[in-house]
Amino acid sequence: MTAYWNDGDEQDVMLRVAAWPDGRQTGVPAGENGHRGAEPGRPARAATDGGRRVLSADAYEYIRSGLIRSRYRVGQRLVLRPLAAELGLSPTPVREALLRLVSEQALGLNDRNTAVVPDITSASFREIHRLRVDLESRLVQAAALRATPEELEALSDLHERFQQACARQDEGMMAAGNADFHAMLATMADLPLTANILHNLWARIGPLYALARTAPPARPPGVPHPHDELITALRAHDPFAATRALVSDAEYARTWIEPLLPLVDAGSTA
Repeated sequence: MTAYWNDGDEQDVMLRVAAWPDGRQTGVPAGENGHRGAEPGRPARAATDGGRRVLSADAYEYIRSGLIRSRYRVGQRLVLRPLAAELGLSPTPVREALLRLVSEQALGLNDRNTAVVPDITSASFREIHRLRVDLESRLVQAAALRATPEELEALSDLHERFQQACARQDEGMMAAGNADFHAMLATMADLPLTANILHNLWARIGPLYALARTAPPARPPGVPHPHDELITALRAHDPFAATRALVSDAEYARTWIEPLLPLVDAGSTA
């Protein structure tokens, strides 16, 4: 099927650079002052066919990481030419990246054939939640059996940053920090195929955190966060305790997010 893209000048909020906890930076290099794309007065980069494939992959990883880290919100448009300009790329590799995300259902097309972050129904969220718990349980069990002290320290550092964002009520950094924590868990498991499927699911639910505009409910004093329990279980190399902590964390997120979703039946359009 041929897709026709709206290349107009609709304004779009651009996300920041995102780096995965394993040190792999997504997207193309940042410009001056940390902004993405070409420097002022410099044209977007062209590429050969082989180079374009690399740039398309970079654009894909950058946009997908933004979805996962809640830098895009449900309903937000990703307009081709402004997005390409921000990335410092020609439109072609960015179009290919967007088409790939559309094919994976991480993005949709609106009535103007512009890429848009899709809505999600309550039924879809429940399905994604169940899949996420299943896949991530497998990952934390594997991580518990092979986690190194260095990986556990890195995971603890990510959780500390997440907790600091919670204390500041910095909702954007809370969502991004939580996603980074779970991405690190997936890396520690050393199950790349399972981790990639999980990242695709996170690309669907990440924008919900951006849309919520509210912090999760506070925990009672003295009640540890499931991340703390998960780190303790990983240090003890206890896959069963790690799974319990992961399920507790996912259920806590579900009870916060699900009431914010549209109350529509399965098969309906949100």
